[in-house]
Amino acid sequence: MGLTLEFQYEDFYASIRAGRQLFHLKLVDQKDPSIAFVEKGDHFHFYRETDDAAATADALKRNGVRLVKDVHETRWGTREFAIKDEAYRVRRRRREEPRRGVM
Repeated sequence: MGLTLEFQYEDFYASIRAGRQLFHLKLVDQKDPSIAFVEKGDHFHFYRETDDAAATADALKRNGVRLVKDVHETRWGTREFAIKDEAYRVRRRRREEPRRGVM
C-alpha cells in the first residue's frame, strides 16, 4: 500500500505516511476517554493535509458538513479547519512547511 511509519510513541500512538499524507493513529481498547478531552481542549483525533484548506472547507460546507472551527491561520504557520463526525474531531490543513521553533 505504500505506507511507512513516520514515528511511534510507546505502544499506543503512531503516525503513518501515505505519499504526502500523514495519519496520526492512537490505540484505544475501550470506549475512548479522549473524546471529552478533545472537546474541552480543542484537540483532534484525526489530522489530514490538503493542498487548499479554504477550497476543501468550502466544498464540505456545500455538501452539508458543519465546520467545528472555520478556516484559520495557526501560530505554527498552517491554515486549518476542523470538522466533527459523530464523536471524533478531524482537522485538515493546507500542506506547507511549518515555521520552525514556533509553538
